Amino acid sequence: MLSIRPAGPAARWAIATLAAIGSLAAAACTGRTHDLGDNPPRAYHFDTPQIVAELASFPLARTDNPTLTADLLEIYFTSDRAGQGDVWFARRASTAALFGAPEPIGVLNTSTFETSAAISADGLTLWFGSDRPGGVGTTDIWVSSRPNRSAGWLAPVNVIPLNTGVEDIPRPPGQHGLVMPLSSKQATSAVYQTFLAARAGAGAPFGAPVLVSELAYADRSTVDGFLTDDGLTLFFSSQPLQFPLDAAPSSDGGIATPFADLFVAWRQSTSEPFSFTQALDDLNTGGDERDPWLTADGKTLYFTSDRDGALNIYTAAVKPR
Repeated sequence: MLSIRPAGPAARWAIATLAAIGSLAAAACTGRTHDLGDNPPRAYHFDTPQIVAELASFPLARTDNPTLTADLLEIYFTSDRAGQGDVWFARRASTAALFGAPEPIGVLNTSTFETSAAISADGLTLWFGSDRPGGVGTTDIWVSSRPNRSAGWLAPVNVIPLNTGVEDIPRPPGQHGLVMPLSSKQATSAVYQTFLAARAGAGAPFGAPVLVSELAYADRSTVDGFLTDDGLTLFFSSQPLQFPLDAAPSSDGGIATPFADLFVAWRQSTSEPFSFTQALDDLNTGGDERDPWLTADGKTLYFTSDRDGALNIYTAAVKPR
């Protein structure tokens, strides 16, 4: 998620549900993101989150936007530990091993702001947001590629069909790599909303982004979308625009930026709207939770949280559903 909340006292803005979503029921199941015909779908629950300590940077640096290759051996993220927002990565030898020392990707980074690193499942394409000169809008989606996992990244190019005159940021394509759930302010000047951009096949250009209108709100964002391979489940974060005057801490002068929480939404088919939404309250705290990314087996959620004092990357095991 691009926006960073200012420091200072603020109380959590609790969002229990998003408009008219119906109740959710928990039931036992194994490994599936969604069962067609479920009404409502089975709720998500999680074990206690664990920080990815080898990637953390304390006390003040930001580490966020984690996305991984399908084999979980490379992780890409953004961090301001070098003084500004940049794209970083780390590798590990196996899923049981720790990640090695994080490294910035010099060919992608500039003296301006880079955000929202989004790696493809095969590790050969990397999208990210940047406000560097030469873009279409204030923040644009850029893309780089490499011929194999051992090669260096090529100079990035602007993904013109996905960009507008305002802020646009990418997420990894879901639905087997064919649909990107990008975030944009094109529909409103105040908050991010989620759009789906489809393409005919891997390597083909993306078509025009289409607003997920059922998850669009004027007073809170829908951002950081992660779309599963079946296209039926969308994880995202949501952040109200601001506290109302009577709810903001007095030291903030009646205006405060509230915190983001994690949510998940479901739909019955890829041609239907998302009809059910669940707040992931096993993970949400009084601080910021955002940037969800689910492993292909549906067993582990990566996300960003500042629960320990700085924005860092966490994992949480998904309980059987």
